[in-house]
Amino acid sequence: MASESGPTERVFRLPASTYLVVLFVFFGTMPLAFTSSGFSFNAKGGEEGAPLVVGWHTLLLAIPVLVAVFIRRTATFVDAAGIRVRAVLGSRRLPWSEIRGLAVTGRSIYAVLADGSVRLPCVRQSDLGAVSRASDGRLPLIADPRPKYAPQRRRRR
Repeated sequence: MASESGPTERVFRLPASTYLVVLFVFFGTMPLAFTSSGFSFNAKGGEEGAPLVVGWHTLLLAIPVLVAVFIRRTATFVDAAGIRVRAVLGSRRLPWSEIRGLAVTGRSIYAVLADGSVRLPCVRQSDLGAVSRASDGRLPLIADPRPKYAPQRRRRR
């Protein structure tokens, strides 16, 4: 006896490879965080590098942490009750009764409301089929896109 379950919540997030940005920002802020701004000359007239300093510059290490928080928090949740858009400092719940439709402009997807529109972060055009399935019939069913393969080269004989 197979029970047919309804659509479940679908979560759209940034890919895990986005955390590589945090690594690059971390290594980029390390020299700025632990050095002073002045260089000095030794007795022979040669340049000496800036000494290791722990001061207000060390607060620059908060930048990679903030980038990681942004990547972790930014998401769109779609279920039978509506759409929830989550950002760094808050979230907004959009019930299906308030949503007039979805708009695609460039690379962004917007939920069109009576009083404006709300951008759906992390939702791409190729995800519209999953959004329509998770809406439990509130949106028309959209077929998943077929992948485009590169044309094959003919072998020369």
